[in-house]
Amino acid sequence: MSYFQKLNERFDKYEVYPSFIELSLHFANIQTLIKEGRMMTTEKRFEYCDDELLISDLVTKPIPTLTEVELDEYQRTLKYSAPKIYDYFNIAKSIWGLVNESVSVTLKKNKGELYKKCGYFYFYNKTEKLLYVWEYRIKKNKNDKDSKNTSNLIYTGKKEDLTLQEIITNFSKWLKPNETTKYSIFEVMGSEEYPLQETLLPLFKRRILNYCNQSLSITNVKKYE
Repeated sequence: MSYFQKLNERFDKYEVYPSFIELSLHFANIQTLIKEGRMMTTEKRFEYCDDELLISDLVTKPIPTLTEVELDEYQRTLKYSAPKIYDYFNIAKSIWGLVNESVSVTLKKNKGELYKKCGYFYFYNKTEKLLYVWEYRIKKNKNDKDSKNTSNLIYTGKKEDLTLQEIITNFSKWLKPNETTKYSIFEVMGSEEYPLQETLLPLFKRRILNYCNQSLSITNVKKYE
């Protein structure tokens, strides 16, 4: 009950992550317990609250031997939890979809540098009157099938204090100062009523990842036309 209460509090504030990832694991686990009598878990170490959970990250284990009393409690717990986990998973999915509709990503500079799969993106919060600037890097996951976009916040401050290029040149940690003009720059936008860290930022990263992957795929196709 305490976990479901925590979910209610998070969703009331439109915080999508890490609840979406947690619910995905719980949902898969309960289905495996019901259908196979095995529990599903992961040994993956999460670095960010919005880290993706892939099928390849999951492993199944047999449940411990239970007494009749324990087995009865176990079955009642599954019966109670399964529909609730499913409902909360759908709530998280709905909020994700709602926020995703409000998010936009625009490539502002250096389209020809997308192939480098790293660069910068910025977001201006009009309510706070603060500019946020991140550097990003796209890498293949271990299974070499999916990509992951990691980001690093390099600046938060007034929009008028520094130019975007000054911010990138002075504060970038992943890229060399003399090379910062040679990478793609995105502007990201989203409704300010949503939390930045738990909701907007994860969506920004995914939209940039999709933009890069789609653009590079189109470029590769045109090479062979």
